[in-house]
Amino acid sequence: MKNITEVSRAFAALPERVTAAQIAEATGRAHIHNWVQDPSFPGGDKDHGGRTVYRDRDAVWKWYAAQPFARPNRSGPRNLETKVVSAQPKQVLLDTSELADLLGLTRRAVNKYTERYPASEAKDPFPPADADGKRSWSQVRAWFLRKNDPIPAAGEGGARDWADVRVWLLKRAADGSDPVDGRIYLDELGLTIGQRDVVERARLARAADTSVPVEWLAEVLHLEESGQAEWLAELLDVMDAGPVALRPQAPATDEGSRRLGLTALAREFGFNKETIKHYARAYTPEKVDDPFPAKDGRSTRDVAEVRNWLIRNRKLRPAEPDGAAADA
Repeated sequence: MKNITEVSRAFAALPERVTAAQIAEATGRAHIHNWVQDPSFPGGDKDHGGRTVYRDRDAVWKWYAAQPFARPNRSGPRNLETKVVSAQPKQVLLDTSELADLLGLTRRAVNKYTERYPASEAKDPFPPADADGKRSWSQVRAWFLRKNDPIPAAGEGGARDWADVRVWLLKRAADGSDPVDGRIYLDELGLTIGQRDVVERARLARAADTSVPVEWLAEVLHLEESGQAEWLAELLDVMDAGPVALRPQAPATDEGSRRLGLTALAREFGFNKETIKHYARAYTPEKVDDPFPAKDGRSTRDVAEVRNWLIRNRKLRPAEPDGAAADA
């Protein structure tokens, strides 16, 4: 459930007549079935010959603000946005308990976000956990900070004004650019939290049919080294190129001539099968100078060759040696 300040902001962005779905979204609930049964809840009118009921936004807000659960001193998460902005975790990936502890929430509260904003229904779903139950902190942070800061609405012609979208995309671009305790926090993609915020907003904008030029995006993110613009373009194109596909890998053990099939290979590097298939189709000898390693007659690939290819092509960050290895 959102706090009263978050709900107030959400209501301010609603039209004068609102539907039950809009009220639920603005207040952070899955539905408002129980409220509708309350005699004190504002009534509404159906649209012309339809089934959708429209209620007066201001009347609903007045009713909501008067409820005990809307009081600023209610139990539950308060000042969540402030906590999100000030949080400075040491880890890149956090499980549910670690995320709850960081933000002063309960595990149940964190799980509620996954229930209310599932990928199957929400336009901007809560970041999914990887196979180990961990989420990217920078991705979660970006989600919380744009939850009440939606992409600018489209104009009468159905298109969004690029000037407005640009301001929205860059709203938190500078976050994390200054060192804390002598270091800058970089996430699993090697990005600052501000850079990741921009990338996540760009992905959401693209999903809403709003074009975001990759060349411009690479420039504002200062990804100007050779190959980085292409890496960014693929990051935006591959659906799962997020906390799982490009997460740091543990140092490799002696792989020798290990060969694995599609499913095992995907699991080895934290990808899903579709990502491996994409690389195999997109990076062929006919298209590029550095093709994806070919499979043999048993449909297996050499693990070491694949690892080296992924690192060369910025699909995988090379593992850093531990202290002992570094001192050797």
